[in-house]
Amino acid sequence: MKVHLTTLGCPKNQVDSELMLGHLSAAGIPIAERAEDAECLVVNTCAFIDRAREESVTTILELARLKERGRCRALIVTGCLTQRYGSEILRELPEVDGILGTSNLPAIVDLVQQAAARHDWASAAPPGYLYDATTPRLVTARVPYAYVKIAEGCDMGCTFCAIPSFRGRHRSRPLADVVREVERLAARGIQEAILVSQDTLAYGRDLPGNGDVGDLLLALGQTRMPWIRPMYLHPAHVNDRLLDKWASARVVPYVDMPVQHADDAILRSMRRAVTARRMKDVVAAFRAAIPDVTVRTTVLVGFPGETEAAFERLLDFVDEVRFDRLGVFTYSPEAGTPSPSFPGQVDPETAAERAARVQEAQDAIAWERGAKLVGRVVDVLVDGPSQDPAFAWEGRTAGQAPEIDGVVYVRDRDGVSPGRFTRVRVLEVEGYELVGERA
Repeated sequence: MKVHLTTLGCPKNQVDSELMLGHLSAAGIPIAERAEDAECLVVNTCAFIDRAREESVTTILELARLKERGRCRALIVTGCLTQRYGSEILRELPEVDGILGTSNLPAIVDLVQQAAARHDWASAAPPGYLYDATTPRLVTARVPYAYVKIAEGCDMGCTFCAIPSFRGRHRSRPLADVVREVERLAARGIQEAILVSQDTLAYGRDLPGNGDVGDLLLALGQTRMPWIRPMYLHPAHVNDRLLDKWASARVVPYVDMPVQHADDAILRSMRRAVTARRMKDVVAAFRAAIPDVTVRTTVLVGFPGETEAAFERLLDFVDEVRFDRLGVFTYSPEAGTPSPSFPGQVDPETAAERAARVQEAQDAIAWERGAKLVGRVVDVLVDGPSQDPAFAWEGRTAGQAPEIDGVVYVRDRDGVSPGRFTRVRVLEVEGYELVGERA
């Protein structure tokens, strides 16, 4: 029975999908590149916010149509949606033949092999799964980077976030095991290891004698991996000791630090354990410690209690700190979290208008900071052929993470190889994209 797997959501979900594909492949189950060619369809879902849940359900129903007019005989749903709403999925979507949550990923083999029967794996498997470097993993994407999940779960308890309820408490992989996986990826030709987790800077705290994330970065710097990029850095965990290790480690000059807001009352209500002043100091410290560092953040607008004055403080913060990259989201009330019961709920239209204002302010800042690169020669990791037919290739600088930060379009057709580095002279800025030619 051929299996096709569709992945939705974040890079952490991508890792889970590759692990499930690895288990299936190790069991001798053939993998189909196209959903239309598979007898069994698996969709790995996201349940982070309303839009993600809607996309997950829509995708499930679209794939279910292949059971009516294609080779598909079974549809299995996995991931955060089923970990969180497993019984509802089985009850309300009869098109689904089996479910699996975020735990016990090796069970996907049994589930595929008996896909004709409906099994509720999610409700019986509390969060606790953590893979290691020996776990079978099938990296199918034709790109020169791979995500490495260094930990799972979160202990922070932000009042708007339901992730701990279905991903569990924070648990780290042993340092040596992460290093082993990165070495193996480098041996396969991967050029960039992107470290992900729900709370990356909390890495190692739960493992006595393991060392913290700074020790992990120093150890990974001894591997053959050219680029190492940590993501999802909570500002409350930054201290001088970490900054010293970070500055000494061989990692790309890139900091992904979600601030979420800049009004202290809102930050307390969110339970972010940090103040706006402290976050300014942290960004300044990273910029002082790491030459040419790119700083990326995300902010959340429309949180309960966000008055116009609180929002203006956020705008002032964005203008003062001048992030290189910024993503903005509107608040989504999540069942099982404290924030839906908070007073001062913000009208969705007001939240959307505030998000647009933040984006407009950031667009001007990003263009200004991007324009400073014009004329410079930079190292670019070539991801592959350009999706824009006007250019031959596209890649990324060290200041551009995949899928979220834009790309560098390379004009040259010759002398460029996918999955390799090339020196590029930046010629112009097009929005969040750069255009250049081989130097």
